[in-house]
Amino acid sequence: MIRWLKYAFTGAVLLLLSGCRTPSTATVHPAFYHWKTTFDPAPEARQLVRGLATERIYLRLFDVDWDENLKAPAPLAYLEPKQPLNTFEVEWVPTIFITNRSLTLLPVQDVPPFAEKLVSKVLELTETFNLSAVPEVQLDCDWTQSTREVYFRLLKICRERLSEQGIALSATIRLHQLRYPEQTGVPPVDRGMLMYYNMGEVRQWEEPNSILNPAAAAPYLQARPYALPLDLALPAFQWGVLFREGAMIRLLSGLSANDLSDPERFYDMKGGRYEVVQGTFLQGHYLYEGDLIRLETVTQEALHIAVEQLQRFEWPEKVYLTFYELDSAPELGLDAAALEAVIKAFEGE
Repeated sequence: MIRWLKYAFTGAVLLLLSGCRTPSTATVHPAFYHWKTTFDPAPEARQLVRGLATERIYLRLFDVDWDENLKAPAPLAYLEPKQPLNTFEVEWVPTIFITNRSLTLLPVQDVPPFAEKLVSKVLELTETFNLSAVPEVQLDCDWTQSTREVYFRLLKICRERLSEQGIALSATIRLHQLRYPEQTGVPPVDRGMLMYYNMGEVRQWEEPNSILNPAAAAPYLQARPYALPLDLALPAFQWGVLFREGAMIRLLSGLSANDLSDPERFYDMKGGRYEVVQGTFLQGHYLYEGDLIRLETVTQEALHIAVEQLQRFEWPEKVYLTFYELDSAPELGLDAAALEAVIKAFEGE
């Protein structure tokens, strides 16, 4: 942890030296992502929504991946609400994750019918789940040069169809897309959501924290405005990164230090790193003796460093500051007071 803080502090100092920080003049509106398949927020999460005066929840409805049987992209992993959605007094933004593989295999001529089916399914589920006040739909995809033409055509058609219903369309923006718009293109949507996390070298054991690494992010931040109005997504989750024989083999979602507290199975190497000293099961996966785990989490202090970096960027007048993810935030001890402090820091207070 000391090593990570030193790394983060160095990144923050470099940023401050590289240019004058401009306090944000944006009006900030609190929001959350809900990304789990089952919608069943714990009481702590419901309290967080109320306590932060949350205005929006970006709700993952389903994923889209290539279906070999259909030879076409198809929805999967549909949301299963265990609580009535209309008991939350928020705006809902239906969100769809699309794999890049789907776009790679989708012929350009098949984009229009796929777009029609996608919008129809979103509107159908919006009605099924009784979602009121839907101002926007969001598509999440880390497109590449090879899939840009297909994805942008998909976005254009979806935007046209949604606008007929008075609904805007947004798309997620990664750091490399923010930094190099000439190469990656700017998606044809109404707004973008800057995903300010997963920025480090997750596959490298020496990485201090791949979820939130200010030093790694600094080169991607430009003082010039992006060609779309942007909202901002900050991380509020944790995971373990599992290594075997020097290679990263999987992420262990939601892993905490408490899960690794048994000294008979895990040796605490300090700094959020552990060695498996006895073969064991963890989250349904078998771990072998000698496997290594890097535990990565997000603290309020790390979020403050992040928003100090982001203040130098030119933001629109209205920004939805969105924490990913609703169910995970309380598990990290990020309550309404902690997140409100982060928002105020972003506002320059």
